[in-house]
Amino acid sequence: MLNLPLRARLFWGLVVLLGAGLLAFSADQAAMDLRFLWPALLFAVAGAIAETFRVVMPTTGSGSTVRGTVSAAVFVAAALIFPPPWAVLLSAAATVVGQVVNRRAWFKITFNASQMAIAIGAASSLWWWASPDGLVTSARNVPWLLAAVGVHFVVNTWLVSGIVAFSAGTPLRATWWRTYRHIIPAWLGMLLVGALIAVLWRLAPWTIALAAVPLAGLYYALRNTVTLEVQTVDALFNLADILDARDPYTHGHSLRVGEYAQQLALHMGASNDTAHAIFLAGRLHDIGKCAVDNEVLRKTGPLTEREREHMCQHADVGGNMLANFELFKECAHMVRGHHERWDGGGYPDGLAASGIPWGARVIAVADAFDAMVTDRPYRQGLGEAEAVRRLEAGAGTQWDPAAVAAFLELLRGGKLATRAAAPPRPILSAASASA
Repeated sequence: MLNLPLRARLFWGLVVLLGAGLLAFSADQAAMDLRFLWPALLFAVAGAIAETFRVVMPTTGSGSTVRGTVSAAVFVAAALIFPPPWAVLLSAAATVVGQVVNRRAWFKITFNASQMAIAIGAASSLWWWASPDGLVTSARNVPWLLAAVGVHFVVNTWLVSGIVAFSAGTPLRATWWRTYRHIIPAWLGMLLVGALIAVLWRLAPWTIALAAVPLAGLYYALRNTVTLEVQTVDALFNLADILDARDPYTHGHSLRVGEYAQQLALHMGASNDTAHAIFLAGRLHDIGKCAVDNEVLRKTGPLTEREREHMCQHADVGGNMLANFELFKECAHMVRGHHERWDGGGYPDGLAASGIPWGARVIAVADAFDAMVTDRPYRQGLGEAEAVRRLEAGAGTQWDPAAVAAFLELLRGGKLATRAAAPPRPILSAASASA
């Protein structure tokens, strides 16, 4: 907990404080009407069990882990069946029990229980305010039912993304997008199973067992989809890091370039999706060096013409490698083009100016800066002032002048940050969408 950045600790404290206040209020209200005690305990047990069915989400961030669980379906059902105080209490209790069983740290458990209380409280309050009769079987209440599901999704996922972003030092919107972009349909489908559970409970409580079939199907489909993406991303990231580690001078280079490029892209107005693709391309921009001999990579003197040609093939090799992966097809042309020059004198295709993919131009500036300020076998790293001078001198000939100008704005404003050299920080987790 103490290792978390100040912003993450403040965010944690705010969420826990709001959650504690909501739980205290809910306990006071629930004590006035104990009719729901036994059904609520049943749902709490079901929610605690569902907490053990977890899926690791593909954040692609350094030191960041987000987990999803099927407990969201149980909690959404509770929000539609029980008055808000009972829904809040049972969801928080189930979260605590499930995560204690999973041996999570105390500060993670308190955050998870608090954020879930807030998310369920918001969804349940909207539902019972808009439909006081609580009839989930009524067609006229369907819009409000969908709205309650949507509120839970937004509050839960943004609170989780918030603690991950503040802990890892990544942009909040980009953190949310990179985590959920491929699984939103499956995630919302799981929440709608919660609505189905509520409908079945109203019609005949014993029939809720039938909801286990679609819920299990969604869980395994989500797990398999996410596992494939996570394994693919991890394998390529590990390869990039292994290539960096071949030369102690370039350790952490790929991660730094990816993070610099993402920040630069966002600063230049790119969408979260585009910035994330640029991050991935920057993270993997040197992956083609797996085809370059160690003797050439680590040579301390000037390269011969033949050695230079051998080195230059890494952009082509890297682009072709990534083009074979569905997840990285958008990145492939950026990796291929990151050594093109604004004046057309680069490689491998001799592209010029706007003919160079925009993401490749962004990565080229980030790559050049990090290469200049770090030590290499053939020279010591340059000072920041000299690196800035060289970037300014090469703007409009080697690099996109707009990208150079935007990069220097970030650098001079003290907004350029990287976690490449920092040890992984403990990242909090959250039920339903856990970090």
